[in-house]
Amino acid sequence: MASVKPYRNPSGETVYRVQFREAGRSRQETFRDPGAEKAAHEFANLIERFGAKAAQEVLERRRGHTSDAPTLRKFTERYLDEGSGMLTGITIRTRIDYRRVAKSFLPMLGDLPVDAVSKADVGRWVAWYESQPARYGTGRTAAKTVKNHHALLSAILSAAVADGLRPDNPAHAAKLSKGLRREGVFLTSDDLETILRFIPDRYRALVVFLAGTGCRWGEATAVTWGDLHLTGDPPTVRIERAWKRTGHGAVELGPPKSSRSRRTVSLWPEILDALPPRGKASDLVFQAPQGGMIWHGRFASEVWGPAVTAANDPEQTAAPIGKRPRIHDLRHTHASWLIAGGAPLPYVQARLGHESIQTTVGTYGHLVPDAHRDLARIAAQSMQGVLPSQRALETG
Repeated sequence: MASVKPYRNPSGETVYRVQFREAGRSRQETFRDPGAEKAAHEFANLIERFGAKAAQEVLERRRGHTSDAPTLRKFTERYLDEGSGMLTGITIRTRIDYRRVAKSFLPMLGDLPVDAVSKADVGRWVAWYESQPARYGTGRTAAKTVKNHHALLSAILSAAVADGLRPDNPAHAAKLSKGLRREGVFLTSDDLETILRFIPDRYRALVVFLAGTGCRWGEATAVTWGDLHLTGDPPTVRIERAWKRTGHGAVELGPPKSSRSRRTVSLWPEILDALPPRGKASDLVFQAPQGGMIWHGRFASEVWGPAVTAANDPEQTAAPIGKRPRIHDLRHTHASWLIAGGAPLPYVQARLGHESIQTTVGTYGHLVPDAHRDLARIAAQSMQGVLPSQRALETG
């Protein structure tokens, strides 16, 4: 714990002292000059969040620095300001997201002059951030989240290099923990049937469509009746648009995630029976009760979450599924069904709209039927004669 208290010197000057403990010993730092109160509270916050040793190192760096370079906080504000022209080609929503991301490293590094940030500072922040609890669910901050936030910090420091404010980028090639990737939850047809029993009638067709096509949420909820071609053999849906966040809670229709996400997905007659009554070509197939887009967050909390909870409750179902799938796991489930049925991975890639086959292989390659048996057979053929000769050596 660190405490901040004002003291008046015999000369009448008010100073601020931060009292704290380090290695079992009581310590204090005194702050004077303009902005002393703010500096004292910032130092106390650093102690609370990162420990006395790290806070003192940051303090010494600030006090010993004499250049006119802005702080990392000020430079980050400039970098993310649309008017600065330093960061172009992104949406308003992305710029807002970057400001949120910056809040992960600015509390620790923001008040350092941008040319005083060292590799040790970046490493200390990475180690701290990797140890923080996950924002959602259990466990630590996801490795992907740490990687994405580190990438923004690195981009900002690279911009400082380009601006002539420092000679190098201390975040470049920083070692990050690989962490644990959240595995997809794969449902059986019985699992899905159980969940569907607890989905309100209005939304059952959407859940069936997600599981039956592998479409992303933003793609499925953007499908219009004009995108459906129901008289072909087989019927198909054309994925041309997806909902995109634009900032300040707003969304708009835009292109899907990548160029390969523009695709045609085949349907089958039974899925057509689940669709709601046909509307005009420009109407959304799946709509909220009041009309318009179905919001993912509200659907997850009010529809999907309660249905999954009920599907796991032995008082509500005779066969609890024993799984906690997210909505996105319907996409994983669809892929797993395709692979179990023998669909080649390039076909799965095209149907899901993956930009790269490596994404498909990395996510679903372990599900390919007979892969383990084939690999074991190849290994056995390669090792023929090794074990008999080894046993002969042991008994000889």
